[in-house]
Amino acid sequence: MTTDIAGGPVTARRRALLVVVWTLAVAAPVATIVTSVLGAQLAGWNEIDGGPDPVGLLFPAAGAFLVTHRPRLLFPWLLWGTGVLWAVYLLLFALTAWTHTYAPGPLTPYLAWPSLWLWLLVVPTFSGIMPLLFPDGRLPSKRWRPVLYGHLVLMGGHALLLGLSPDPEFELGLPIENPFGVPALGRIPEIVESWIGLPMILLSLLSVASLGFRYRAATPEVRRQIAWYLWAMVIFVGYWVGTQGSEDPVVIGLRIFLTAGIPIAVVASALRHQLYGIRLILDRTLVYGTLAFVAGLTYSGLIWAADSVAGDYGAVAGLAAALATAAVFHPVRLRLQRSVDRLFNVERDPYRAADLLSRAVQRAGDPAAALAEALSIVRTTLGARGAGVRVAGEPAVSFVDGELGARPREVELVWQGEHAGRLLLAGGRQSRQQLRVMAKHLAELADAVRLSTDLHDSRERITATRDEERRRLGRELHDGLGPSLTSVTMTLDEARRRLERDPDSVDELLVRFREEMTATLKSVRELVDGLRPPVLEELGLPGALRKFARATPGPRVRIRTPGEPLGELPAGVETAAYRIVQEALTNARRHARASRIVVTLARGDGVLLVTVADDGVGLPEEPSPGVGLTSMRERAAEIGGTCAITSRPEGGTAVTASLPLTPS
Repeated sequence: MTTDIAGGPVTARRRALLVVVWTLAVAAPVATIVTSVLGAQLAGWNEIDGGPDPVGLLFPAAGAFLVTHRPRLLFPWLLWGTGVLWAVYLLLFALTAWTHTYAPGPLTPYLAWPSLWLWLLVVPTFSGIMPLLFPDGRLPSKRWRPVLYGHLVLMGGHALLLGLSPDPEFELGLPIENPFGVPALGRIPEIVESWIGLPMILLSLLSVASLGFRYRAATPEVRRQIAWYLWAMVIFVGYWVGTQGSEDPVVIGLRIFLTAGIPIAVVASALRHQLYGIRLILDRTLVYGTLAFVAGLTYSGLIWAADSVAGDYGAVAGLAAALATAAVFHPVRLRLQRSVDRLFNVERDPYRAADLLSRAVQRAGDPAAALAEALSIVRTTLGARGAGVRVAGEPAVSFVDGELGARPREVELVWQGEHAGRLLLAGGRQSRQQLRVMAKHLAELADAVRLSTDLHDSRERITATRDEERRRLGRELHDGLGPSLTSVTMTLDEARRRLERDPDSVDELLVRFREEMTATLKSVRELVDGLRPPVLEELGLPGALRKFARATPGPRVRIRTPGEPLGELPAGVETAAYRIVQEALTNARRHARASRIVVTLARGDGVLLVTVADDGVGLPEEPSPGVGLTSMRERAAEIGGTCAITSRPEGGTAVTASLPLTPS
């Protein structure tokens, strides 16, 4: 059983349906040409005297082409059905006029009856419903439902009135009776026909406007896909509205030319920008169809030449022709494939595609833009309907180009031994070499996006923490220290006033003054301790860490300062190093089950290197960053440094921080 481009099975029912679709797609242009022939015999009748109509000529073939590859989408069926119905309408209209003129009979009114109303199933669909539903068969939003309902009401109501009109001459231009006419309607259908053009035009303009709204809200890929059809409809409807009622042959000819551009625009979008994802199968059809033709022509030519020259050596000539055809098969296939790839902008050489990818990434401004641009190139290179990258991390960041479908193929992206995300692909056939080269580049970009996202989130948390700390200090100063100082001032003023009239009571006020000052000093000290540990001022960084290590029970801790003396360190660096080591020691004592911890402080090239290594159980296979680990990284990032937590080869965990000694 074969499959189509969407992956569905091509069943016997599906094949029979496609036979019907293509039969009518071929019959419709024939009917359109017959209409022109009949119209030529009815010279001067402008209704059909204007050459073959492109709606009947091109719409059925374009629709059948799209239906063959995407039969479950509504728009290809509308395109095909519009062309077929219009061809039927034109043929019935021409037969009505021809039989009325040359062979009148009882069948003429029955031929004329569908010609009254059948066009109303085509014109609103072509000018209004199709733009509303392009390209996926869905409205741009629920707000456009009234426009769709307006088209349906206009089609149904107007067609019903015309079909029951008692005197159809105003519509047909021929004195023919309506076998299904209702005399009670009188001139109502004719009156409705006289003003129905205005609402039809307004609805068509709104439908084309919906294409503009869809284009504005779409992704860059979808914009490229719908742009051709959008401009074709804008130009056609604008010209159609502006030339209403004109019977100038030049105006009519230009209108026919613009109408022909609409199916061409749809097919061009499908081929050039992978609309409906059919470019891949067309690529293969062109390559192998042309290859079969060339191989057959070569084989037949060699057989004829050998038979003409060699005479009775037919079997030998056939063998020689087969060998010669086999020898040229592969080189010809490669040349054909390269030519078709250039036609569809496909690069199959993974290393050339990687070079194209690198140049595109260099032009991008940030990792996210680079990954989006690279993903578009990868999808084109791999011939996929859709491609996406799901970047590792919390929350997950996703990039999508094209349509992924329900169950895309997944390829893991690994960068420097770590999981960086997943590549998602829908459709196409990719070699392992292509996937390996593309995945390597995408993994690097996915890792860069993950780091960029983590850095952005970390900076936001640091800013939020700093602002929260400032608010806390403001509240402490306003609610605690401020009232305390006010009370001290008032007590001192009261003591000064009593000093002259009641000296004995001043002693009590001075005692209270001292108590309040002591409490105020304690509050100030607590605020200062929250900003910077005072032990750093007293003992320096190594001494403060030794004091903290001795004060906390647990495994033995050794503080090392190899190399040159640390000397005077910036206050921010000392505080960050002290807090990082505090958190690392606390984590080691709680979780590592270590017996020995070594803290190393060393000055490097403009940085302070801080390492906390233990001999415990090490990190789990999939560590989850808790508050402590995140806090260490953020304290390092706040002053422009880095902090990494890794497992040691000999066992245990190592926390390594690099803190710049100059402001970042």
